[in-house]
Amino acid sequence: MKKLQIKLNAFETLDSTNTYLKKLAAEGASEGTVVIANAQTAGRGRMGRSFASAQGLGIYMSLLLRPDCAASCAQSLTANTAAAVCMAIETVSGVKPEIKWVNDLYLKGKKICGILCESAVSGDKLDYAVIGIGLNVITRPEDFPEELRHTAGSIYSQTGLIIERGKLISAILTELDGMYAAWCEDKSAYLNEYKSRCTMLGRVVTVISPDGDYDALAKDITPDFGLVVETVDGETRTLHSGEISVKILD
Repeated sequence: MKKLQIKLNAFETLDSTNTYLKKLAAEGASEGTVVIANAQTAGRGRMGRSFASAQGLGIYMSLLLRPDCAASCAQSLTANTAAAVCMAIETVSGVKPEIKWVNDLYLKGKKICGILCESAVSGDKLDYAVIGIGLNVITRPEDFPEELRHTAGSIYSQTGLIIERGKLISAILTELDGMYAAWCEDKSAYLNEYKSRCTMLGRVVTVISPDGDYDALAKDITPDFGLVVETVDGETRTLHSGEISVKILD
């Protein structure tokens, strides 16, 4: 069974742990290298969105993996990571986060964590994958930028629990180690765990795509972590991450 050899690099402040670790990866850093910062000045999410990274209030870290797999496996790695981070949070806090497809973690209706997988490709295979995790742990509502206060939350703001970040970091790395070993054998290893936490299944969503937005019913998650939706015309489509985003309709 594949086991990660963790090599931790800790910083007070970085622009982005993913950006820094991608530089290390290009220079030959080994699998299992972790970069963690107490604050980020330019944290990033999917589609170029920023991720608020207040000093000392969250977990901002990235993990380098060098799997022997096709480039198309990146989405399943992101999704399996989301499930593993949920499991770590539940182990430490006792609360059960939900997942908004494909990579956002929610508690009581607010986003507490984003996961960003960035990779380099050689031919049709992954050269490396950098998995970034931005998790709001003890952030108070007033600590978020005003424009995010209605959508962003933290473990503390949603539950009142004050979790020790070091304990949670350890739990996340333990879960990621087990997830990666399972994922190397089966790319859908955490599919059932993911589906059990997927908050949008059975709900109407708005699909935002370059070809135009439309409403649809979210019905299922495929083994490669595509989202199966049914349009108002009864057409079944399978969505994959990339340029497509999904918004849950209340």
